[in-house]
Amino acid sequence: MNLKEILNILTLLSPATLIAGVIIGLINYRERNVVGRAITIYMLLMLLVDLASRIFEYYYKNNLIILVVYSLLELLLFTYFFYKYFFKARHRIVFVICVLSALYILWELFTFKRMAAKDFQSYAKVADNFTVITLVLAFYYERINRFRESKWDYFQLNAIILIFFSVTLIFFLPFNFIINISGLQFYFWLGILLTTVLFYLYLTWYLWKNGRTRRS
Repeated sequence: MNLKEILNILTLLSPATLIAGVIIGLINYRERNVVGRAITIYMLLMLLVDLASRIFEYYYKNNLIILVVYSLLELLLFTYFFYKYFFKARHRIVFVICVLSALYILWELFTFKRMAAKDFQSYAKVADNFTVITLVLAFYYERINRFRESKWDYFQLNAIILIFFSVTLIFFLPFNFIINISGLQFYFWLGILLTTVLFYLYLTWYLWKNGRTRRS
């Protein structure tokens, strides 16, 4: 078994974790708070994106466009979530950044041309990651200034989100450079995979803990 075959097997960890998270999230869904519901919806969307990616890879041997779609969905969901449930202030500058990032990803989506991975630039994912990081930092800035946050879970949740998107930003910034260096591709995709699975595991644990606390 070569490294590529090992990586293909390990990629099953992502949908498996997402399925577990969605199942846990759907249990007592109506009784969950808005954060629990949003996480459940997010994991369901990521599961659908994962499945679409595998379908495109199987039929077209190229699923790079799914990364652009994934970036747009993730950006829109996090923007809506933060402005609907986390932010108390308007954060107009942050909102402008969100809009500009969304417009750029839309432009990249509509001008997308099928290409080999070695020629692909992951600017859409970089824009997505940068914007989510900005949202989290704005959340901390607002809460520190207002001293109104009484739920440690929200601070912890945002800390995990900040770490995840910061790490993936570091991975995707040199995407094209790493993809074109023989021998590094395996470790690049492995790093992204493990980081993503750990993030999904945390979200699954968060849903399980939240549901357990409510039942208690």
